[in-house]
Amino acid sequence: MKITKFFALMCAAAVAFVGCEGTEDNNNGGTTGGGNNNPPASTTGFVLSVDKTPIALGESFTLTVTDDGVDVTSSATIYNYKSMEVVKNNTFTPESTGVYSFFATLGSKSSNTLYVTVMASVPDLPADTDAANTKFNHRILLVDHTGVNCGYCPMMTDNLLALHETEWKDHFNEVTNHAGAYASGDPANSPAANIVDAFYGSPGSKPKLNINFYYGEVPNQYVSGFISDMNTVFTELVKVDGADAGAAVATVGDPEIVYATVAVKAAVEQEYKVNAWLLQNNIYSANQANASEPHHYIYNHAVRNIAGSPTKTNVQGESIGVVKAGDTFETGFELPITSTKWELDNLEVLVIISAKDRQNRWEVVNTTVCPVNQSVNFEYLQ
Repeated sequence: MKITKFFALMCAAAVAFVGCEGTEDNNNGGTTGGGNNNPPASTTGFVLSVDKTPIALGESFTLTVTDDGVDVTSSATIYNYKSMEVVKNNTFTPESTGVYSFFATLGSKSSNTLYVTVMASVPDLPADTDAANTKFNHRILLVDHTGVNCGYCPMMTDNLLALHETEWKDHFNEVTNHAGAYASGDPANSPAANIVDAFYGSPGSKPKLNINFYYGEVPNQYVSGFISDMNTVFTELVKVDGADAGAAVATVGDPEIVYATVAVKAAVEQEYKVNAWLLQNNIYSANQANASEPHHYIYNHAVRNIAGSPTKTNVQGESIGVVKAGDTFETGFELPITSTKWELDNLEVLVIISAKDRQNRWEVVNTTVCPVNQSVNFEYLQ
């Protein structure tokens, strides 16, 4: 059943396209690429912002200009980026879906470019039943680089299944990335998987298991050694007293596209990025090399699409700015389904929150998974 409701989401990752690294124009003058889509990481500077998200199509939204935290909207001029028309009375009413972009000027000063996306669907977030709580369960990211022609990959599959039986079973989310030389003819390969492969340095031999974006790799080996190594990883990485941030997610989808509304709630005040990856479960391949068990022929959590404009240097998405401790930032993503073989009932959305580490890299802060046409609330510590 096609989705017929519309709403507007101002989001850092405006429109999802996979397999390209540049930007693309759209009907309303936005881009799918970078740009300073949201206010900078502090209240200093000359900043253009929007008053609320999400916004239903047909509603008006208000644009505000601040200069070092002081409201200067009445003195500034706000422009629709594509038409270069002045936005009168600092309000705007979108007439169609698409990505709208705006910027402001005041004398010699020019603001960030602000993107406001009008998307189809209204995934309603679940009510936060513990609004004062900022103690979030911490789930790291595991990325299994694999392929149908990889003879040792079933061994890694067994290792990851064993990991689900340990005390750490609630402290990770898993991705299988089918790409590279061992993925020729692989039904779980996708353009997005190829980008993830490049982001991690296009691992030659497989399997390889990456931890988060930059932590490193854990080698494939017998189960006992693998679990021992992973125990070291979890002990070092997992914040048992609570992650820096958590996410609530709601998704809706039809055979053409999946939409996700995401709320990021901070326990630690800092600048965050957030992005959504579309994954698929229950992909069957009769040709898996060295398969010896029924589950070796089934691929789960396979990368299908990534919101925004992912590149080999950025799969983390765009900055949502600084979120203060206890505050929540809402945004949205759309993830096109570009193949009839991507079965809607087997799709899920992985939300990845990241922040800068000591090396100034955008590293994983927390992850959340939500099946399509469902919702998940903030995962608070028990």
